[in-house]
Amino acid sequence: MFRLAVFLCALCAVSWGFLCLHIVTPGKWGGRPANCSSPLKAVQTGYVIILHTAGSSCKTGAQCNQQMMNIQHYHMNKGWCNIAYNFLIGEDGKVYEGRGWNTEGAHTYGYNDISLGIAFIGDFTGRSPNAAAWIALKHLLHFALENGYLSSDYLLMAHGDVSNTISPGQPIRKVLKTWPHYKH
Repeated sequence: MFRLAVFLCALCAVSWGFLCLHIVTPGKWGGRPANCSSPLKAVQTGYVIILHTAGSSCKTGAQCNQQMMNIQHYHMNKGWCNIAYNFLIGEDGKVYEGRGWNTEGAHTYGYNDISLGIAFIGDFTGRSPNAAAWIALKHLLHFALENGYLSSDYLLMAHGDVSNTISPGQPIRKVLKTWPHYKH
């Protein structure tokens, strides 16, 4: 089994030019079925909103799976039809599917139906996510561009750029400001 995992990782690295994206689907992290799924206004969106969940962070697959279930439970108990974000990123270096591609989120008023909402799992008001989480975000954005989910001139924004909130925290905003698609 270990040899197969090494082979698949090597194959992934070669085929993606060393960009390995690992998306954990709701069926793998223990997600409940969604109660709705309105589509985004455009298949190829022009906006990405970066947020944080403001709760506990996670550094292992088991911790991140539990956090995903906790977040979904909290959001659905508030009356939302599913977890608010399109994707979430753990400090285990994996991307966790929330609402997924082409589905309207519930993360940023005025942008839910025209953007992808990507949240780092944890509270990042006092520190930045680890390198594995940043790499996962870069891989997710690259994948979205290459597969037509994002327009080539998309705008990357921090949640606090378009809402009255501290999310995703200054440490994340400081890094995002150095990225080419960042727009404040």
